[in-house]
Amino acid sequence: MARVGIISVDGHVKAPWAAYREYLDPQWRERYDEWTKSAGGRPDFCHAGFGQAAQWDARRRVADLESQGVVAEVVFPNGTPFAATPDIEAARAGNVAYNRWLTDVCSEVPGRMFGQALVDFHDIDIAVKEIHAAKERGFVGILMPPLKPEIPGSRYFFDPELDPIWAACVDTGLPISQHGGVGSPNYHPMGPAAFLVLATEHSFFSGRSLWQLILGGVFDRFPKLKVAYVETESWWLRPVLELLDNRDRVGDEWAESNILAAQKRSYSRLPSDYLHTNVYMGISPFMKGLTGGNAFDDGEEREIITTHNAMVGADYPHPETALPWLRETVQEFAALPKITEEGARRVIYGNAAEVYGIDVTRLQPHIDRVGFELGAAPV
Repeated sequence: MARVGIISVDGHVKAPWAAYREYLDPQWRERYDEWTKSAGGRPDFCHAGFGQAAQWDARRRVADLESQGVVAEVVFPNGTPFAATPDIEAARAGNVAYNRWLTDVCSEVPGRMFGQALVDFHDIDIAVKEIHAAKERGFVGILMPPLKPEIPGSRYFFDPELDPIWAACVDTGLPISQHGGVGSPNYHPMGPAAFLVLATEHSFFSGRSLWQLILGGVFDRFPKLKVAYVETESWWLRPVLELLDNRDRVGDEWAESNILAAQKRSYSRLPSDYLHTNVYMGISPFMKGLTGGNAFDDGEEREIITTHNAMVGADYPHPETALPWLRETVQEFAALPKITEEGARRVIYGNAAEVYGIDVTRLQPHIDRVGFELGAAPV
């Protein structure tokens, strides 16, 4: 049986706080110096066993992940300049600096670490230009920005004014990635309660973009638009989509109003149908409790997550990372009776390669070197 290598769709990177300074435009550096005295000095969310340098040492990351058969990873930010600021211009300056740094760190390990651009959606013309610039930089996706309706100029994702952004994603072939926790409130005071509340609520704040895109008809207007939901958990998918499907079948009578009946809906199919044509799910961290049971199926019957849209996430180097059990978990998943070899390969690397445009043939030398056979006993 041919060997396989894992493409992880959930890694986390950042520069040392001081290192971002040189990537900022000069007019922002003094303000950044002040910002780092407070917000920039907070602890990094990183597994103690890996150390903080795992966030920015590209070659160290490759070595750690290769030990689990991972041959490539798609990364998300683990900390950015001016993070969580309500100042749109400062946030955009921080995004630009992060994107510049990410370009450099990915170039240290060509073809192994794939970045996603941070793009603010407030100024649509600028956003469109930045999406095209992201493609030129070699990035493979755009991170869905946080939804902050309290900030002037913010738009919900069903707003047709955002159509030029979706069009730019389709034109460049770049998917949108929604990561767990993005858009969640800034819970305070910091401590165990704040963290546990975030862990409980983050799926709502991440998942709300999905029903906004579906009900807003975005996938109907842009049928080639792809969205990946990564580390958002999956427990909410079935009840939400069943609710939307049932309301669709009933019609608008449930609203006890003829306002909706007088207007044409923006979407044309059952809401759950879009999950099989436009949506990918990054299961991260890819652990035993998330990969067995009824979450997966090789067919598209009415399953919510199937081998046609699921992907593996290592969540490296977060404290809850799937390392050092990732390879074992993947092999046990592939051995499930209802999972075919073709289906397993799609989940392990094929779906990620498809949605993020990663050339698997260029990874073959690394697969031959650090990959593993699906039928082999876990080690």
